[in-house]
Amino acid sequence: MRFAKNNPIIQHIRLCGVWVIFGLTACLSAQNPKAKKQLDEAFVSFNAAEFPKALSAVNKAIKIDPTYADAYSLQASVYEAMRDTQNASKSYQNCLRVAPLFQPMYFYYGEYLYRNKRLQESSAILKQFDEVPNRAGFIAQKHGASIRLKEKASRLQASVKTAMDDVNIAENLRIKNMGPSINTDKDEYWPGMPFSGDRFVFTRRLGGTENAILQEDFYMSDLRDSLWGKAYPAPGEINTPENEGTLSVKADGSALYYTRCNQPGGLGSCDLYVSDLDGRGWKRGSNLGSPVNGGAWDCQPAISGDGHTLIFSSNRPGGFGGKDLWISYLKQGKWSVPKNMGPAINTRDDDDAPFLHYDGVTLYFSSLGHPGFGGSDIFMSRMGADAQWSTPENLGSGLNTSEDEFGLYIDAGGKKGYFASDRKGGLGRLDIYQFDVPEKFKPIPVTYVSGRIEDAQGGLPLMARVRVVELSTGKVVFSDSISNFFIPLTAGGNYALFATAKGYVPHSMNFQPTASTLDQPFSVVAKLTPINNNSVFVLRNLFFDTDKYDLKPESAEELLQLVELMKMNPKMEVMITGHTDNQGAAEYNVKLSENRAASVVAYLVKAGIASARLKWKGYGDSRPAAANDTEEGRAKNRRIELVILKAS
Repeated sequence: MRFAKNNPIIQHIRLCGVWVIFGLTACLSAQNPKAKKQLDEAFVSFNAAEFPKALSAVNKAIKIDPTYADAYSLQASVYEAMRDTQNASKSYQNCLRVAPLFQPMYFYYGEYLYRNKRLQESSAILKQFDEVPNRAGFIAQKHGASIRLKEKASRLQASVKTAMDDVNIAENLRIKNMGPSINTDKDEYWPGMPFSGDRFVFTRRLGGTENAILQEDFYMSDLRDSLWGKAYPAPGEINTPENEGTLSVKADGSALYYTRCNQPGGLGSCDLYVSDLDGRGWKRGSNLGSPVNGGAWDCQPAISGDGHTLIFSSNRPGGFGGKDLWISYLKQGKWSVPKNMGPAINTRDDDDAPFLHYDGVTLYFSSLGHPGFGGSDIFMSRMGADAQWSTPENLGSGLNTSEDEFGLYIDAGGKKGYFASDRKGGLGRLDIYQFDVPEKFKPIPVTYVSGRIEDAQGGLPLMARVRVVELSTGKVVFSDSISNFFIPLTAGGNYALFATAKGYVPHSMNFQPTASTLDQPFSVVAKLTPINNNSVFVLRNLFFDTDKYDLKPESAEELLQLVELMKMNPKMEVMITGHTDNQGAAEYNVKLSENRAASVVAYLVKAGIASARLKWKGYGDSRPAAANDTEEGRAKNRRIELVILKAS
């Protein structure tokens, strides 16, 4: 899992500054024994976080040997730790003055300037990093940067450019601490919600010191009168005396995916789990097992809106760096072998904390490897029509800082975002913040269709193959054998839902959500009727232009379903009937409905169905399915039906 860390400046020094000290000593410094003794004492004090004592010793070393580059390097680190940016900058400059050929120091000084938002100066110093190898007297073996450091410098240069080009204004984001109902002096992070947006779920780290990882539990808050109530521990058995963290709530609120580490019977150091909602409480979680979990660190799940795509972070073999994002798909109750999301998303550094919006194509995640503003930044990538992910975009300096930002969640409408940050001014180290999502980074707003499949005779749940197809593009949005479903839909789409089961008449539905109706989701019960003589199947996804009988291209999916039904039941004989509303002359309506029914029969014959098995008839407006006094009623009356004359 991901936890609060030490001061990021101290971490940077421990990771980088110490290396610089020893790198310089071997190559460049005169190393007066007395000066070196003072530097060694300063280094010990620095490692113990006794910064005034370290500063005193390092100043003595510089007084003994004013050309001692190592001493200036450590002096800069000490001043950084003491947040004395003015003197830290002077120390870096002095180090470069006495060691102008030591290429790595230009990177560290450029990184320091970048962290302190001195972007023009950082850009200039990093340019010198590139130019140093061309200077007289430069010897790569003694003074040059490693390949790894050159890669870091290249990424830092890109980050500086990103920061200089950034136009995000923090005030427009309206970033706001979620306040004492959610945040405390503990660490709160990893927010999530069901699609309904009326329950807030997050992780709280209880007790302990900065360096101790003691207890993580899930907490919840309910929305009442537009205000979040006081958070309370998640009810049920999901919280244990151990750690539960990094959650992702299934869109319908029925399940919660999360991480547990070092568990008996676990497959790796950390594994992914799922807990189902049982009444008002959460069941004790169950391990997702292989192939999702393996012998590595598997963590930070993000479940898709339909519950059939899982993205998570892992350091398993086959990745590009320390932690990569991986993706797995649920088919007939089984998760597929996870696939690395590739170099467009993953870098040589850590890429983690994914959130896949309900639209299914907008991915948000945190990264140390893509150009950012320091620490771990939040990025966005969109999946294109070719199923490829776009180059990730940094969400900007208004949201990202030199500290860590991660664990993003954006609501179904794409208007409000939530994330965790250890920025200054919070109630604890890590707090949860909300913000207005900028237009540029908004996901596609969605609604959904939810429902279940039933046997029409007994009313019992029925497992059926459910397919949802966006008819204008032919894209299969969802396909699986299930009895309950929750499927996000985007505005402007023309969606067909087909439910089929062996021995049953297929069921067909059509949904066309608009931007103005996104707050009105579809809820349906598909009642499948056993195949018998006189069973009727309404073909709701056949389309004709007004007063025309040529089948429109969007009708292809429905027709394919019909062909499949006839081929699976080779002795079945049917009649295709056409119906209209009461607009127009009765004789005209009969002829139009007959021609439309004949067009369907012609398609079936062309697809290989024997004409002897097919009949057709037009009824015009004589058999309405609803009253003709509303447009909704008239739309129901304009239909094509399949009547089974002989089942077998």
